[in-house]
Amino acid sequence: MNVLMIGVSPKRVGGMWTVAEQYINNKTYNEIVNLRYIATSTQGTIIERIIFMIIGYIRIFWILNTKPIDILHIHMAEKGSTFRKGIISIWGKKKNKKVIIHLHAGAFMAWYNSVSEKKQNRIRKVFESADRFLVLGEYWKRELSSIIPREKIQVLYNGVNCSPYNPYNQEAKNIVYFGLLKKEKGTYDLINSIKLINNKLPVDTKVILCGNDLEGKVNETIEKLELNDRIILPGWLEGEERDNVFREAMIEVHPSYYEGLSMTVLEAMAMGIPVITTNISTMPEVLGKDGIMIEPGDIYGLSDEILKLSNNKELRVKVGENAFYRAKHIFSIDNQMKRTIEIYKELLREEK
Repeated sequence: MNVLMIGVSPKRVGGMWTVAEQYINNKTYNEIVNLRYIATSTQGTIIERIIFMIIGYIRIFWILNTKPIDILHIHMAEKGSTFRKGIISIWGKKKNKKVIIHLHAGAFMAWYNSVSEKKQNRIRKVFESADRFLVLGEYWKRELSSIIPREKIQVLYNGVNCSPYNPYNQEAKNIVYFGLLKKEKGTYDLINSIKLINNKLPVDTKVILCGNDLEGKVNETIEKLELNDRIILPGWLEGEERDNVFREAMIEVHPSYYEGLSMTVLEAMAMGIPVITTNISTMPEVLGKDGIMIEPGDIYGLSDEILKLSNNKELRVKVGENAFYRAKHIFSIDNQMKRTIEIYKELLREEK
């Protein structure tokens, strides 16, 4: 089974690269699939990004014309990603390839509804070129069925590595956040909620915000609220550094205003870490009925939940156990890879 997968470069830190990397490195998947991966998007100056994209297009066009590709698997988000990757989807269909669009966008429908009718028509043309749409939850299946034939849409949850046992450190003291640092991800809501309860948290509890400050105002906000002794900004972490922060995490907080399906929430769950997030998108599906969720922007509710968990070890362990169980039995990488291969096989059987 020959698959050409299109995505982003490792420099584009975030959920889409994390998922693509799982496919690139997963043994089960690569024993069955002959995978070629090409990135068309990276970080850098506008000129660097354009050159990178053009080189990616040339490589894709060459492979589609010279190699035996069965399936074109395209990781896509909203805005420019839809139009850039849409060109590839239409190319693939013209070359009689089976095309899968794997949609990661957390704000897709809000964006779609905000653009002109002309652009909406272009988006629908891109979507018509695909044989399957992979979406990150039942929420997205409901949302997108208004513009995509429902029979084309299949749910494929993101996957996460899980250990055989719950590795949660019950003596951990830190509150952590992983992701881009910006308003839409609830970064400032978290900072303001900590200000509300700063004098009620133990002195040795640190709030670690791991990510790139896209707006350049996070440190300024922390200084203004006099939280320098409480909040740490280590930047974007990977590998062992990232694992070390998770191992010392008492709580993971993810107060986002939009999500496709948060990889960092899944990673925290796989570590048995109790998670506080917002009741948006797929988050209720991910955490289940016992998950701790607030309305986006509710800093008082967020501060209450943080204080409640930080003061109650028994509750933290209980919430974390539930999170770990769901990660292991619903959101494991093994499940993700097996389901992806099933979808590939179903798609290829259709043409026979």
